[in-house]
Order: sequence, then C-alpha cells, then structure tokens
Amino acid sequence: MAILQIGAGSVGWVIAHKAAQNNDVLGDITIASRTVRKCEAIISSIKGRNNMKDPNFKLEALEVNADDIEALVALIHGVQPDLVLNAGPPWISEAIMEACYQTKVSYLDTSVAVDLCSEHQQVPEAYDSQWIFRSKFEEVGITGILSSGFDPGVVSVFAAYAVKHLFDEIDTIDVMDVNAGNHGKMFATNFDPETNLLEIQGDSFYWEGEQWKQVACHTRMMEFDFPEVGIHKVYSMAHDEVRSMKEFIPAKRIEFWMGFDDCYLNHFNFMKDIGLLSQKPITLQDGTVVKPLKVLKALLPEPTSLASCYTGKTCIGTWIQGIKEGKARSVFIYNISDHEVAYKDVEHQAVAYTAGIPAITSALLYFKGNWKAAGLFNMEQFDPDPFLELMPSIGLNWVVKELEPKTLLINILK
Repeated sequence: MAILQIGAGSVGWVIAHKAAQNNDVLGDITIASRTVRKCEAIISSIKGRNNMKDPNFKLEALEVNADDIEALVALIHGVQPDLVLNAGPPWISEAIMEACYQTKVSYLDTSVAVDLCSEHQQVPEAYDSQWIFRSKFEEVGITGILSSGFDPGVVSVFAAYAVKHLFDEIDTIDVMDVNAGNHGKMFATNFDPETNLLEIQGDSFYWEGEQWKQVACHTRMMEFDFPEVGIHKVYSMAHDEVRSMKEFIPAKRIEFWMGFDDCYLNHFNFMKDIGLLSQKPITLQDGTVVKPLKVLKALLPEPTSLASCYTGKTCIGTWIQGIKEGKARSVFIYNISDHEVAYKDVEHQAVAYTAGIPAITSALLYFKGNWKAAGLFNMEQFDPDPFLELMPSIGLNWVVKELEPKTLLINILK
C-alpha cells in the first residue's frame, strides 16, 4: 500500500507525522511540494521523533508544481499510490482532483477549493467546483473524501452523530472554534497566512429560515463559555461546513463562529484598512509588481516556527439544539487540544494538529474499507461511528456535554 501527500505546510506536517505513525496500514509515504526542502524538513522531524511505526516502509520527498495537471498525473503514475492526500492550499484542489480522475486514484483533502472571500467563491457557492467531480469519480470507481480536517470535517461528523444518536429534530447547529493558546508573537497566523487571512476577511454567510443570510465580517458576535478555556467572544464567519451541512444535515439554522481577541482584530482591521490584505497587484515606483497579501505573508512568522513556544489549548466543537423525545435538548460535542502535547508528539502546534489528525483518521477508514465507495463525499455523508471510535487512538479525544437549551444572545456590531 502507498499514499501520496501533496503539500508540506503546517497541516501537511501533522498529516505526514501521523501517516508515519500508522504506516503499517498506509504503507509507503511520498510527500511532494513545490518546495522540496519543506518535505525534507518534515521527513527529518519524523525520523527525529522516531515516528515511523514500521521503518521498512518508504518515506521520500519529491518536487511537484501542483498547478500543473500533467505534472501531477506524471507524479501519480510514478508513485502509484492507493490514495492521494491533498494538504495544500485551496486553489490547487481542482487540479489534483482532475489528476486523480485521470489516473483513477482515490482522493482526500482537508478544506474547500475556494477562498470564501472572492465573488462566486462564497459560502453559497462553496463546493460547487468540486461537487461536479461526483459523477466523474463514480464513473472511474474511485473515492473522494472532501474537507477532512477538524472544521471543516470533524465538526460535521459531530453533527451527523447527533442526528443519528442524540436528536429527533435539530433546530440549530453552531460550530464553535477558539484558540486560547499563546505563541508569544504580536501577530501571526497558525497556518498559511494567505489562506488564513483570506478566510477571515470575507462576509459571513449563515443558513436560516430556508435562505442564506449575509453580514460583514466581525459584525455578528456573541460570548460562549467553552469547556476548560472559559468565556470567549466569537464572531460569525464564512466557513466550508456551513454549505455542506446545509445540504446533508436537516437544521433550521447553521452558523460558524470563531474566537478572536481584541488585539488580533485591531491588527487585522488596520492591515485591511491600509490594503495589506489585498490580492490585487500593485506597481511600485521601480516598476516591481507585487500583491500586498503575498508581501505580508513573507513578513509574518512561518507557522511552523510558532510551535516550540506555543502554550495553552484549543477548543473546537459543534453546539446542537433541538428536540429529543418531545423535550428540548442542547449538547456541545467538542475536542480540547493542548499545544504543548501536540509539539511533543509531532513537533507542531495544536491548530495544525486538530486539522491533520482527521485526514489520517479518514485515510485509515478508507484503507480499512469503512469509508470507501465510488463517488465524492463530504464527511457528514458517512457513518460517523467508526470515525469517532478511531480518532482518539490517532490523537484527538471528544466529549458530549449537555447544556441548558437557550436562545443565543447575539450582538450586532458596526
């Protein structure tokens, strides 16, 4: 057996470590990226942590331009993997999916193939460009598993678990995400700055009353008391799983919320106001053409560099309210991850840790045959039970907490 991982950023780092820890099932591992030294750094870390479960399997690094479908096809033919794991940025997903279709090799990724900020790439259209591969994957008999991260990903599995076991009728689904850790920097992003800063500057879309509703970013806020990490302000944001759950989970309202402290938002708003978050090219006085967001990316700390000093915990979960046996019920299904524990295990921080482990959990279920079928699937379409049974052994526990049913106290900010 063999897997091909494309992408060597923060999430790719964790995926590769966890793949190596489970290579008795996954087999040979090839990591490919435009920058091969990043792949080599991951391999060095894996070997330094003694994370190869079976040292007899191959672990190698290769170079590839993931925007080039022909190059991807050649890479897949050369490696001959049973599964391609896309750990790269959103904009390479469609090229990799096409290469998988042409080579008849199954596919898995961790996020939607759009930036959720640009016109025609917002939440109401999210997944459209990938879902057109459904019939193509079914035609050639391969499996595609979309958005197998934590959010998106595990939070949708939590919702599917709630539908199957905890509720007769669901009123609301709120995905709640807070990083209560501290990396010691004035401002930094926990994964690729370009992807991260695009994600959080677009308008928020949420599903309510059988229609999409839209508000400007960081203008719809509430406070939530998270287990272990306490009360945090969370803001409504555009996010992948709101679209897919709207398709596959029956609920009256579905919304995504992320925690930001005032210091982070002050920096973010200042950079946005002066144009540093723009993707539009500008011409400098000497004639050099640059994109401000790419310049900012080059200035910000490399996310991998944050890991060694990170302290504190993350809390991510799905808050579901509805009816069970005629009575109102409210539950929060969540995970707590510790940055220092993540670093000890895979030499990275907990945000990447929570995004990478689900991909390997899904990959293992694919190899074991639990999540293997011809076609293209979001995670909430599969049986949640085998995933939630397996994930703790890979590194992420989960808890179901009963809450008092209540109406959200939402603040609308200008």
